[in-house]
Amino acid sequence: MEANWDAMHLEHMDAILRKRAKKLAREHLSEEAEVEDLLEVVEFRLGSERYAVASVHVGEVFPLKEISHVPCTPPFVVGIINLRGRIVSIVDLKYFFDLPRTEHAPEERVIVLRSGEMEMGILVDALVGIRMISLREIHPPLPTMSGIRAAYLLGVEGGDTAILDGGKILRDESIIVDEEV
Repeated sequence: MEANWDAMHLEHMDAILRKRAKKLAREHLSEEAEVEDLLEVVEFRLGSERYAVASVHVGEVFPLKEISHVPCTPPFVVGIINLRGRIVSIVDLKYFFDLPRTEHAPEERVIVLRSGEMEMGILVDALVGIRMISLREIHPPLPTMSGIRAAYLLGVEGGDTAILDGGKILRDESIIVDEEV
């Protein structure tokens, strides 16, 4: 009985602290920032390039540890992982973006993208962080950008961070592997 009360007390305290944190975070934004539209993004590196994806499409981020390679899959499929009982495919975007592939490094992370029923992981070289960016600072991609990289881009922020469309990546039928051997 006492353990159950302790658990309920901890849940109640957690709810109070979360409510306070949200209120403080809102108060921290300046009046100007509250007026303009902001987008929360998860920023990461692929090779020497910086990318970001809206956090609304990010389910979680974790270090790449155990991966099962799947035979007879396209080269962009790194493998699959068991994520708390769910099988999640891991895709290497560097393949689509024609970036050089590198050896696995300790900084490598998997960013799990989610939208509705669709879920998949993308392998990134390093996580840069989470930040808010102004929608006014996102500029259209350069006209010289073409191919699948341009198809996934929402725009470029600050001249060096490409903002990817997580929903479009998840809906891309060319990434879905449903072939029989």
